[in-house]
Amino acid sequence: MKHIHVIFFTLVLLGTAPCLSQQYSLPQFYPIADSVAKYPPIGQQLVILCQKKVDQMYVSFVGTKAESKAIIAVVTPKRFTEPESLALSVTFNGYIPSTGKISTWGYIFDRNVDGNIDYLTLVSGAAAFKGDDFPESFPRRNEYFVRHQLEYFVAHCQLIFNHWADDNYDNYIDALVHVDMDSTRDWVDRHIIVHSTKFDRTFDDAWGFYYNTNEEPHLLTFTATKVPFHPLGKPDDAITWKMLDEKSAILQLLNKAVKACALTSDKFIHPESGNK
Repeated sequence: MKHIHVIFFTLVLLGTAPCLSQQYSLPQFYPIADSVAKYPPIGQQLVILCQKKVDQMYVSFVGTKAESKAIIAVVTPKRFTEPESLALSVTFNGYIPSTGKISTWGYIFDRNVDGNIDYLTLVSGAAAFKGDDFPESFPRRNEYFVRHQLEYFVAHCQLIFNHWADDNYDNYIDALVHVDMDSTRDWVDRHIIVHSTKFDRTFDDAWGFYYNTNEEPHLLTFTATKVPFHPLGKPDDAITWKMLDEKSAILQLLNKAVKACALTSDKFIHPESGNK
């Protein structure tokens, strides 16, 4: 029950009066959204609040039966009928971490309480996360584990969520928090924050952090169009505007569904909705 209380205490902060919500920069709001993903409503009955077919895809808004607030959005090519099939925490295929049966979903937020989604926390894979006790002697990619190393790996596996924000509320993504993998192991090493603070399709602020956004930022080498990073299970890559445009398309799809479902700001959890 402690985790459930944390979830809904956090969700109460998602929408506030616009003058307050606009004080949240992405680094300030990230811990709130991250805690929702880390403490999901496990043990509560999930229900589909509304489902609409938009642009050839089915968009489903999911909440808990007790609260009836839109917490999760699911996008599927076919009608989605089993909210209980969402894996809110990591599952395993043998000892390989997995996102479960449905992988196209995430937590949704309306920070300025205008009835539109402006922040997405999208499930993006599953992997082990480094902690401050990570042993540097741990096997590298394609090296064999012994039993105690395998147990350590499994114990540190979590779902990966990347965060995508529309910080000027124009229905386009312009800031993000993305995982950065260890270059030699399939472990999450840190997170990187990328902004276009002038909203002009150029990256002008990018830095990394290991544990929280309040620590001393780790400076990155980047350009106005590319921020290098290590992705999960792929060669080295770079965050580009193509990635943000793809997430903007998802955001716009979801907001079309919000309108089709007639979801108003009171359908998202915030103080004005009376949830404590």
